[in-house]
Amino acid sequence: MLFYLLIALVVALDQVMKYYIRLNMEVAQSIPLLDGLINLTSHRNQGAAFGILEGQQWFFILSTLVVIVGAIYFRAKGELKGRPVREISLALLLGGAIGNAIDRVLFGEVTDFFDLQFVDFAIFNIADVAINIGVGLLVLSMLAEWIQERKRVTRKEEA
Repeated sequence: MLFYLLIALVVALDQVMKYYIRLNMEVAQSIPLLDGLINLTSHRNQGAAFGILEGQQWFFILSTLVVIVGAIYFRAKGELKGRPVREISLALLLGGAIGNAIDRVLFGEVTDFFDLQFVDFAIFNIADVAINIGVGLLVLSMLAEWIQERKRVTRKEEA
């Protein structure tokens, strides 16, 4: 249940913020949040990160559907039992994927708004943050599991 609540929370936060941006800001309008650090900048992206594959909405929608179905199937098979970090990472990934997919289906583009001022970086949104945190957690949990397995194998070989 927590899995689906986390997905819903990510989607809701993402969509509320995007709605606010679309309703209250003109494209390219920028408002400082933390002066010199981060601005809210209304931006539209018809591609993926950094604008790659611009205009290929069908590709993004189809790949998102594949990811959603695959992730739910993977979870339903019980592959995440006893692995709460992986379950959280998958929920974050799905919430982010769904959030950006909603934009692509409804508007043909993704609304982005976080604009880092201290580094030259792409403008991004809550869904993007969730996806990146989800991937990071997944990689870290896989690495930790691999290290544990290597230690277990090493101890077994030494015995």
